[in-house]
Amino acid sequence: MALRLEGGIEMAVTPNMKVAEVLKRYPQLLEVLVAQSPHFSRLKNPILRRLQARLVTVAQAAAIAGLEPAALVRTLNAAIGEHGAAVGAIQLGSMAGAPPPPWREKAPLAATVDVREAQRRKEDPFSLIMAAVNQVPEGAVLLLRNTFEPFPLYDVLAKRGFVPWARQRGPEDWEVYFFNAGRVSGSNGAAESPQAPLAVASQPTEGEPATTITIDVRDLVPPQPMMRILDALAQLRPGQTLLVHHVRRPAYLYPRLVEMGCTQETKELGPDRVDIIIHKG
Repeated sequence: MALRLEGGIEMAVTPNMKVAEVLKRYPQLLEVLVAQSPHFSRLKNPILRRLQARLVTVAQAAAIAGLEPAALVRTLNAAIGEHGAAVGAIQLGSMAGAPPPPWREKAPLAATVDVREAQRRKEDPFSLIMAAVNQVPEGAVLLLRNTFEPFPLYDVLAKRGFVPWARQRGPEDWEVYFFNAGRVSGSNGAAESPQAPLAVASQPTEGEPATTITIDVRDLVPPQPMMRILDALAQLRPGQTLLVHHVRRPAYLYPRLVEMGCTQETKELGPDRVDIIIHKG
């Protein structure tokens, strides 16, 4: 039966719910999803599920898998006993069919990354994409070749000032262009970071200096954890220490720390529990 919330209201699956939220409330729906399309089999991988399910809605997941979104929503609701649940409005945010923007022909192409084979091997190509993103200066374009329209990536890169446009060239063949329009400016005219670094002074504990700043990035999705950490480090004074609560060892952060003259110590505390202690030189 569907989850009954306080007041007797049952929570049905809606098209715009994140897949992660659905699976948290109804873990049994993982097998239902996998039965609908082989594409969802990657959700059985805990790492891919943690990274991707937080980003994509049920409707977007259906479109990526080549399913009709309303039909998938009805199937999921039927599996939890919500046979008469209304589907509601569906928001996809698709670029398909949109006319080419002016920058498509005028802006220079700075980088191209093709992740179609990685997708077919059910690997996570996010690090490859972000490495290419970092090569694109303001006013230039990144071309991504993918097996589906990457709805989650639209939101992630929008926070870095990238505007998308996409077209489908064939089965499992998408060309997605991202124009670097520059960071969005806040009311004070300064460039905003994707998330303000909510760094707060921690209480000194045995073995740690009193000047330790603590941030928690466990609930963020890439590339937000790394960007939050770098923003917090930029605010630290020499000699201060940053304590980061993370879910994994941030492999791509370590080389940046060396370049910045920082030292670090990583402690694995348990499943999805990692602390990184970074000392700013």
